[in-house]
Amino acid sequence: MNQSIISGKRKTIQVSLSVVLISIYTIYIYHSVRPEINFSKLIQQIIRLSLSIGLLIMVYKGKNWARIVSIVLFTLAIIAAIVGMVFLNTSHINKIPLLVMIFIYSKGIYHFGFSKDVKDFFRFQNNATENF
Repeated sequence: MNQSIISGKRKTIQVSLSVVLISIYTIYIYHSVRPEINFSKLIQQIIRLSLSIGLLIMVYKGKNWARIVSIVLFTLAIIAAIVGMVFLNTSHINKIPLLVMIFIYSKGIYHFGFSKDVKDFFRFQNNATENF
């Protein structure tokens, strides 16, 4: 593996961990402000988190369909966060998690869609027999 592939691997792992952490944070915040846990909503969120982790594993393995699906989902998340920023009637401090989400998903779109290092890593993952 050359330096570009190693850098792409590192960036892929960083973006994936960031997405998983923001998902876990969202689940925690949703349930921490409620007087009791809504188990049906918790199960739904855990299934969504599991599907997200599965998708990110497929992205790590270099599957092009997973990369495209991730970019589309990240774009939808950014749009939802921007809409939330505009229409959410709360203090500015409570909007900080939305800004973090916009930043993380934007970084994911950039890396999975445009970063040369990540593209080299995906190519390496798909062509394990080829030497870079």
